[in-house]
Amino acid sequence: MTRGKAYRGELLQHGLLAGLCTLAACIPNAGSQAPVAQTGFCVKPPETCTPDPMPPKTVDCTAAEAGLEFAPTELTIADFDSPTNPNVGEFMYSYTDATAQIYTNLDDGTQVPVGYAPSARTANVCTTDTNNHVLHVTGGHEQPGSGDAGRIVTGAPFLGWGGGLGVSLVHLTTDRQLCFGSDGKPKPESARSSYCQPDSAGTSAYKIALNLSDWDGVAVWARRGPDSQPLLRVLVGNKYVDEDISFLMYRDEPYRTRYCERVLECACTNGKPCLQWDTVPSGMQSGLYCGDPATDPQPKAISSLGVTATNSCGRTRCNDDYPAFGVQDAAFVHRPCTPYAFRSGGQSSYCWDPDPNHPYPPSGLPDSPPAESDQQCGDYWTFPLELTTEWQLFLVPFTTMYQQGWAKRWPFFDISSVSVVRLTWDAGWVDYWIDNFRFYRVRR
Repeated sequence: MTRGKAYRGELLQHGLLAGLCTLAACIPNAGSQAPVAQTGFCVKPPETCTPDPMPPKTVDCTAAEAGLEFAPTELTIADFDSPTNPNVGEFMYSYTDATAQIYTNLDDGTQVPVGYAPSARTANVCTTDTNNHVLHVTGGHEQPGSGDAGRIVTGAPFLGWGGGLGVSLVHLTTDRQLCFGSDGKPKPESARSSYCQPDSAGTSAYKIALNLSDWDGVAVWARRGPDSQPLLRVLVGNKYVDEDISFLMYRDEPYRTRYCERVLECACTNGKPCLQWDTVPSGMQSGLYCGDPATDPQPKAISSLGVTATNSCGRTRCNDDYPAFGVQDAAFVHRPCTPYAFRSGGQSSYCWDPDPNHPYPPSGLPDSPPAESDQQCGDYWTFPLELTTEWQLFLVPFTTMYQQGWAKRWPFFDISSVSVVRLTWDAGWVDYWIDNFRFYRVRR
């Protein structure tokens, strides 16, 4: 998993969302998160806050989902009530532009960074729900010092490209053992799920991707708080655009032609200078980070407990582990942070070395320059959702999803090799409620 990309084109045209349904809904009080004498949760500073009131209402989900089928448990993206790992977003990760953090809001009114497998909170969406759990995430505020642990004060919104939540389908192929056994070894083709890739798909796609040709698209229940930006995009990636598959092919299959190429930007995207930090939090190493040690908060690091994405820069950024697998990225490690201008006129600094006398393999050859945008990974197939303060069931058919056009483009959307599903947002305030993130099809 790599960081998200800016929304670099005009917003995709809003097509019809099949099966759209709404209900009047409110959010219960999440605690006194901002010093205002009002009832309800606020994401903006007190002087501009519109509280999200209580109590919540429920909807007839049976009527809303009539005529539909949803993927079985082993194919569920995230429902926050997993029988094996309840009350969390099982296998879900978060990523941000490091200009603000994304938090999950808990039943006791406290908030913690989302990170990996975020905690859910109790909220009944359907009239038939009992002790249901949903993910309530907010962003654009910063956590104060340890003296106020658990209480969030408001700050600035996301200022860069935003952030997102995602699930890599490698967890379905391995953790849910659709394609691999408990020993981690691939099952014989006769014992695999019909969704698994055949041996002929190639090592990397075989490990991660699933064939979803039997399903029509992606479904999600969602709403927003009154001060949240309305845009939330569904993204679906496959072997042709997925950075993770490109990473594995670079590492494990150097003899294969990759479907797309990765680049690693090492400049600061938040307008801060890239400076040396000698004093950093426990568990982090001193190095180059975006911000001034004399005036800015200390940098934060990725961890299994889920702190925000590190705001490292320069050579420190190039030496960061690849987040999805927690190992060094041989394509970028030890490289200098070198300026580069693309054919399109865009320019920044990236992890690459034009000097052929560098000490890492292959020696005697300069690195290839950063891939031009028309060869880069990451431009997933997407469709924008416009959330309201009421719960809605969004159905996004695969046939309505398109690439945005800022990276390598493909003439078709191959749903026989889907490897990742995400929800993403752009710069601004974030206050989203999400439940039952699944694949669906019209009942057959």
